[in-house]
Amino acid sequence: MIILIATLAIPAILLPLLTLRNRSSSKIAPSVTIASLLLSLYELPFILTSNGAGIWYYPRNLISFDGIALIFSVTIIIVSLMVTISSFSTVASSSNNSLYYSLILFTTLGMILVSSASDLLMLLISWELMTVPSFVLAAFRRNDVKASEGAIKYFLAAALSAALILFGISLAYGISGSTTFSVVANAFANASTNTYPIVILSSALLASGFAVKMALAPFHFWLPDTVEGSYPQIAALLGAGSKKAGFAAAIRIFVVLLLVAKFTSFVLNWQIALAIVSAITITWGNVAALTQKSISRMLAYSSIAQAGYMMIGLAVQGTAGAVFGLIGLLLHVLFHGIMKGSAFIATVNIGDNMDDLAGLYRRAPATALGFTISLFALAGLPPLNGFWSKLYLFLAAVQASMPWLAAVALANSALALGYYSYLAKRMYFDEPVKKDDPKEKREVLAVLLFSSAFIIITGFYPGPLIGLISSLASHLI
Repeated sequence: MIILIATLAIPAILLPLLTLRNRSSSKIAPSVTIASLLLSLYELPFILTSNGAGIWYYPRNLISFDGIALIFSVTIIIVSLMVTISSFSTVASSSNNSLYYSLILFTTLGMILVSSASDLLMLLISWELMTVPSFVLAAFRRNDVKASEGAIKYFLAAALSAALILFGISLAYGISGSTTFSVVANAFANASTNTYPIVILSSALLASGFAVKMALAPFHFWLPDTVEGSYPQIAALLGAGSKKAGFAAAIRIFVVLLLVAKFTSFVLNWQIALAIVSAITITWGNVAALTQKSISRMLAYSSIAQAGYMMIGLAVQGTAGAVFGLIGLLLHVLFHGIMKGSAFIATVNIGDNMDDLAGLYRRAPATALGFTISLFALAGLPPLNGFWSKLYLFLAAVQASMPWLAAVALANSALALGYYSYLAKRMYFDEPVKKDDPKEKREVLAVLLFSSAFIIITGFYPGPLIGLISSLASHLI
């Protein structure tokens, strides 16, 4: 793990030291970033199989690199690679080119550490390492009012999130005398009647803090404005990357800490609460997406709705649907990261106005096709891969005796298909409003080609991936 940290941290530290006036820095920085991300991706299986021994050592009381961490880390690195590759020409002329890629590496490292933290303080530190660089990335358009506004809202939301998590940690420490997950879990499981209120308050504060980062309703207020003001690539990093780290933390807390730790006194209450949050988030996100006139804001609200679908996987833990729930959640984390990332990145070639979509198939056919595949995968249409992850989540809700939750999710999927189809209709059937053809950037097309191939292949042949995720997640169930 130390080697993985060095692989990402050393280039992140050295990149800003490049001579910014050197013309070659615009090529060196992305090349170094891609090499660092690819090397870290290669290292992940060795960290998992070594079990923290030898050169892959990590302190087990702080970090637990298991199957869950592997899935989240792979997703995060792939999204970061997509963001880096698609940013070549976007920031090539910027004087802060090297800083841009350095911040991506720092954010990626923070997300990986969040997904593998086994200590509450380690989780908080990793959380800040993930969040602080993304403030700057969100405001990278320095002269754009929307970018500044979005970054400030993101900063305030992140500050609120950190405060809630820290308060929750302090209460957990007061009960257990430790910040290690296993010790806190044991203390919560054996809490006396007198300490139940503190246990509930600590859990509620931690849940609220994570909900802000995951953009769950009603804590979602920062995401649409931040996404609208950011570069599309950074919108992809926030919507498809950092939110996944929030879910990794939520799995650690609610699956391991509360439910698997036999926290039976409040299991039913937590399941109902999480299911209600899931239903509200799904509905709120999809209904709000219907009213948007900006592509990025529509995708942002869609991302909020997708977070609600993933919440189903948490809500069913401790029930008969736990297995399907966790598999569906982890599948959707991976699938959604690539689907949503490619959808945001496609807008680099399209623009952010709905009129930019009119007749796009005639003016930029490759971009239109890649964007359409991403949209229909997000809607869960077979045979694209989004169908399988949603199927597992819906079946989990039914097995957990929550058919109402499955019905809400299914109805919202039909609603989402409506606005996704509207975007496709504008691309393929409307007359072009703009006469000039958009320039299809090759690096964006490369990302769309990869994501489309992944969506289609894992849609037709999901078995191997489902089997792998099942085996990796089996120890938690």
